[in-house]
Amino acid sequence: MFWERLRHLLDETLLNFRRGGWGVVASIGAITVAFLVTGTFLLLTLNLGTVVAQWAEDFQVIAFLTDAITPEQVTLLRKRLEGELAVREVTYVSREEALADFRRQIRGQESLLEGLKTNPLPASFQLRIQKQYQTATALGQLAVSLRRMEGVEDVLYGQEWVDRLISLVQVMKILGIVIGAVLGIASLFIVANTIRLAVYARAQEIEIMRLVGASRSYIQIPLILDGTLQGGLGAALALGMLYVLFRATLWQLGASAPLIFSGAELGRFLDVEYRMGIVGVGALLGAVGSLVAVRRFLRA
Repeated sequence: MFWERLRHLLDETLLNFRRGGWGVVASIGAITVAFLVTGTFLLLTLNLGTVVAQWAEDFQVIAFLTDAITPEQVTLLRKRLEGELAVREVTYVSREEALADFRRQIRGQESLLEGLKTNPLPASFQLRIQKQYQTATALGQLAVSLRRMEGVEDVLYGQEWVDRLISLVQVMKILGIVIGAVLGIASLFIVANTIRLAVYARAQEIEIMRLVGASRSYIQIPLILDGTLQGGLGAALALGMLYVLFRATLWQLGASAPLIFSGAELGRFLDVEYRMGIVGVGALLGAVGSLVAVRRFLRA
């Protein structure tokens, strides 16, 4: 008995789905667009968050040294830097090491260094900073102090870029939530209208079912499952399109991606939990839209 009823419900669901025609196509399309836009914001936010976390972990202040600095001055300067409260770790990079590291970063584009007769890169100290000092104010004070030290020519630190990225991630989160909510509500109304049209097309059939004693759940469930199917398909289609766009973007970035993102983790698509959540929310959206449409009709 149970399996027969389940089979009947599934048959009715698929029949309603086929009967929907262009209305079903419009409904699935609206859900696809909504989740494609929302998924894009989610993917960008997650990957930018990864980049920011990586940069914060590997954040360094670089003190470039003058060409005339002597080995004795380098030793004295290292001791002074190691004594700074804000400094967690000090690494000396010679001019030769700096050039070799630069060559590794531009591997495949070595033609950029053709004709180079001398090494233009200075020696430097790379300083890892304690987390509590990774603020614009503290780093500014440290940079001023470093520039006053003998043998230091210039100081480079990019915390302001990390701060800007953090702000950008926060803005993108808010935009994603707002735009996703607006598009989700619009999709819900489209699903509700699609199911409502399907219900009105079968009004006479449903009325006969009610007269012969069919329960509300017997009438509602196939239509709700129809909306659930539309929502789930739309969300799944959006995920597929998002994955194709994601891989195409990485392919376009090609060899320049490691230079842009400084070795931070790239190529990370949405985790399984996010993918399942998106399909689940899409199915829930379709189910709610269907439930609203069916209840309004049955109350009439």
